[in-house]
Amino acid sequence: MMTSRLRPLLAIVVASALILAIGGFAVASNMGFKLNKPIVFSGAGQVGRNWTSLPFNNPYVNAGGLCTQLGLTSTGSYCANGPTPGIACTATSQCGAGGVCTILRATAAFLNENSGATTQVSCGTAAANTTLLIAGKGVNLVQPNVAGAPSSVIIVGSHNPTLSLTVPKSGTGQVGNFWFSVPYHTTAVTAADMCNQVGMTSTGNYCVLGPTPGAPCTVTSQCGAGGTCQILRGTINRLNAATGAFTQVTCGTAGAGTLNLVLGEQIQLREPLSAKTFIPAHY
Repeated sequence: MMTSRLRPLLAIVVASALILAIGGFAVASNMGFKLNKPIVFSGAGQVGRNWTSLPFNNPYVNAGGLCTQLGLTSTGSYCANGPTPGIACTATSQCGAGGVCTILRATAAFLNENSGATTQVSCGTAAANTTLLIAGKGVNLVQPNVAGAPSSVIIVGSHNPTLSLTVPKSGTGQVGNFWFSVPYHTTAVTAADMCNQVGMTSTGNYCVLGPTPGAPCTVTSQCGAGGTCQILRGTINRLNAATGAFTQVTCGTAGAGTLNLVLGEQIQLREPLSAKTFIPAHY
């Protein structure tokens, strides 16, 4: 009888074999990667926000290089609205009633987990060429549905097995939200696996505010004036580009064990108790 410990590994082996068979993912002997990643075109709300993982070592250097090598839209004007949205144009008169001819570009966005600030640049601009990629951190790619836009891209690179990453303690707003570029050969299958690998808080009650924030507690009286004793847990977020829906799970809960990681997608890590430094596990 197959043990529960072997089932996740078998699932990965079978999935990897299937992906290799269809040409979507290739691993060379030196652990180089080549991934054929689908791209969802931008739509309403969060639809088309492609949270993307990049290999820790890659040839792109900056957002401009990423846009160019992935073939994302970096030049040209296109019709917006009207009867022919997305077609190339040089004048609004070509776009029909209600349409307008405008510059449309793919964008790449990056989140600074320490400041909580998002940097978004348009492909084909000087700003894209000066926005450096950071190993271990993901990118949000948005590609408008225009003529010549790619519905999938080829991402290449290799892994850095010694790179350590730090998820800071969460703060207000986006502070502490870490866009983690999940390695393509990660040993993690679910969000729960990732919680464990990172060492995110998964059990216990802790003081919030008061003189001893973060101290373990069982009752509020242990937390001093102004403090409360609360359950604190790390969380992991996934964005489904096709639906625009977020799925957030809490470490240490059944939900974390049912959220599967998706090859080529970044995830967002958030840790409320203390900074967590880790080296991503991989095969």
